[in-house]
Amino acid sequence: MDSSYLSLVKKPVRESQTYMLPQIDYAVKANQNENPRDVPQDLKQEILSAIERHPWNRYPALTAPEIRKKIADAHSLNYEQIAVGNGSNEIMLAIMQALLSEGRTMVTVEPTFSLYSHYAQILGARVQSLPLGENFQFPVHNLVAKAAQNEVALTIICSPNNPTGNTIAHEDLVKILKAANGYVLVDEAYVDFTDQQFIPLVAQYQNLILTRTFSKAFAFGLGRFGYAIGAANFIAEIYKVLLPYNLNGFSEIAAGILLENREKLQYQIDKIKNQRTFLYTELGKIDGMTVYPSEANFLLVKFENSAQSVFDAMLEEKILLRNVSHYPGLDNHLRISVGTLHENQKILETLRRCCG
Repeated sequence: MDSSYLSLVKKPVRESQTYMLPQIDYAVKANQNENPRDVPQDLKQEILSAIERHPWNRYPALTAPEIRKKIADAHSLNYEQIAVGNGSNEIMLAIMQALLSEGRTMVTVEPTFSLYSHYAQILGARVQSLPLGENFQFPVHNLVAKAAQNEVALTIICSPNNPTGNTIAHEDLVKILKAANGYVLVDEAYVDFTDQQFIPLVAQYQNLILTRTFSKAFAFGLGRFGYAIGAANFIAEIYKVLLPYNLNGFSEIAAGILLENREKLQYQIDKIKNQRTFLYTELGKIDGMTVYPSEANFLLVKFENSAQSVFDAMLEEKILLRNVSHYPGLDNHLRISVGTLHENQKILETLRRCCG
């Protein structure tokens, strides 16, 4: 086919980069903030049995009302306040498609999850990224001022923030919500590893949207299940954007069983939080690096010398870390997902050799 046809592809698409991670053989995988422990075997069997009993030749229920009701009940909400999808990223994209276009602006911070700006630019919206302050604190004053502007349809905050690990304070989020001309989306992908409680604010502020995922704390990255919480009238609009049957029935069944057995997964979450403390303490003892506090399941580390050389040395030992040095303000930084005790000890042992 003549390559001139590519000119028909929208310019923002042609100019953007594909979101990719190289597939590399590993001994320790600490680059994608996954739960280092799998779903317990008894829950896997329960899920597989439920899937086996279900007829595969029939479509799942349109808009997945059963899992939406289970999530709503877990948070004392109405199911009409819940949207579910193929990972929280799908729902975020639908929210952006509903709100963003040429002439409208999205506000976020930097550094943060890169897909926010990626999506917004493809949709033709203007992106205003505000730099985080000292120790990666959220620039609340500037966020309030920007969110109040007429052309700003959406403000996105990741809390705990990826890749810095810090959270926005409850009272600061309220300031932004009160000032905002448009919607405020808080990406809570890592909320299970902190004490953040923003759900009660949904009843008070019609412009607040929360998104969550089962890919981290719930150890269900394979299933790609996520959900959003917001005002019922806004969620109804989002379902006009999402594809019909956007959530496959297998993931819906699995997510429901995982949600019903949250207590069986809580021990994994507690272990990750304990290992986060251990890893933070031990990293702090290694010369040549600075480790930052985190309320997520990862730690951000700054190296005095080349982070790329450390990354490469770790890779030679088949230890995958995430090099985030290309993020604004993060020159010579690596992000390390919290693993099991054995994995964390291996990471520490190798880093001591590399940096020593």
